[in-house]
Amino acid sequence: MHKHTLFIDESGKSSLAEKADEPFILTGVILKEEDINTVEGFFNYIKRKYQIDSSTPFHSYDLFENSKLKMTDIKAKKLLNTIAEFISLIPIKVSVFSIGKSIFKSSLGVKTENDLKGTANKRAMREFPYRIMSSRLFAWFAEYLNISDSIGQIIVDARVGGDQQLLRTLNTCKDPNGPIDKNISKLIKEKCNAICFAEKYFFSGGLEITDLISYTSFFHARKKMNSMSSIGLQTVWKEIRKNLSDNSLKKLGKRDIKKFFGVGRDGVHPYLKEKP
Repeated sequence: MHKHTLFIDESGKSSLAEKADEPFILTGVILKEEDINTVEGFFNYIKRKYQIDSSTPFHSYDLFENSKLKMTDIKAKKLLNTIAEFISLIPIKVSVFSIGKSIFKSSLGVKTENDLKGTANKRAMREFPYRIMSSRLFAWFAEYLNISDSIGQIIVDARVGGDQQLLRTLNTCKDPNGPIDKNISKLIKEKCNAICFAEKYFFSGGLEITDLISYTSFFHARKKMNSMSSIGLQTVWKEIRKNLSDNSLKKLGKRDIKKFFGVGRDGVHPYLKEKP
């Protein structure tokens, strides 16, 4: 039986209480176990070629935007051209989910920021985007594992306060009485056998690639790709898009959100009706 790994990374602020005008995206990349060493080895070669510190993980923001650490535009453009070619050749599957926070809050019946304050449940609603988006990635991964007669593990870029949220979501997805299809829930329980949270200095070429894909997709989601034209980030996006189903990000709409969180006909999530 084959084994695959799902790498997960995020871009943007997941909380509904932050960066209300920006989208939030969650990225998943699948690699077959026997391909991981080859892919990671080639990625490490690219790092050495462009004199990127091999003792620390690859972080796109630091290389392309951090004023103290970023490369020159000329060097960055050459690197991204090489990475675009790299992505065109490696055997990966990619899925990127995106949400708009205004639509998300409207779907739950949230009218003001004060609605997300007060009771513990109301405060927990701030992280609802991460719950539904990670559940979609789990379902996508489980279905892929089923088709390929495989089992899999999940490696996630750790985030402060978010690991418990992800574990709760995974357990919810395995519950046959939860918010997702029972058949998919069964597959997730049978096929997703392990989960690992990678801290900042954990080395994983799979996560490094996922970081770059998520970083690039976030510029596309915000319609700010032109702001990175001087380094040619769009060349990487073109190759990423070829690996996406329907060649695009998957945007979650009101119907998806209402169904997953059990919003009734009155259009208001039960947590919002709680009194202090």
